[in-house]
Amino acid sequence: MEFAKIIILSVVAMAVLFFLTKLMGFRQINEMSFFDYVIGITIGSIAAEMSTNLDLAWWKGITAMAVWAIIGVLLSIVTQKSIKARRFISGEAIIIMQNGKIIKKNMKKAKIDIDDLIASARANGYFNLADIDFAIMEITGNISFMPIPLKRPLNPKDFNFAPQKENLSYDVVLDGKFVEKEIEKSKVSKNELKKMIENREIKLSEIALASIDKNKQLTIITY
Repeated sequence: MEFAKIIILSVVAMAVLFFLTKLMGFRQINEMSFFDYVIGITIGSIAAEMSTNLDLAWWKGITAMAVWAIIGVLLSIVTQKSIKARRFISGEAIIIMQNGKIIKKNMKKAKIDIDDLIASARANGYFNLADIDFAIMEITGNISFMPIPLKRPLNPKDFNFAPQKENLSYDVVLDGKFVEKEIEKSKVSKNELKKMIENREIKLSEIALASIDKNKQLTIITY
């Protein structure tokens, strides 16, 4: 009986978590602010407690999760409306390097050391700090880098070249199956799409991903 109750409570907790996640909006872990992280961890802990603590009334767990989710939504609304509130709740970006020089007091403020800075630089493709002009710690904890001019990647503007604007592609086939909604968006009929695939002499079941743009350029990746 207890085993069945744990299963039911776990399913209910998962359903509530799914609904609350939809309510709070999507955000990747590396894009979360400190408060987003705390709220997420707290709601997850409450859900786990609700699933395993059979002495806890199920409605209490759901109520607690809902309260924390509402707090998260309200904080999000406040930070969108007020710059001062956003700075107070989420913090501000911190300049770690400026004009190629490390700002020691800002590193202390960001609570990182030189090893952290070097590791982040390597993760972003810079293996020599001398190649970096500016380094800024974002409110998510990630560090953004601006290279010195000589290490800046080339772009079409450097060659006085203006490339054509690319069109949005639609994933019309996934895992060997047509994606009806994407086909409707692409303005290409399903029959026309089938003919294009047949002309490539590729079976539908062999396609991992097929994308098509507004110019009807079909790109196919097979298994």
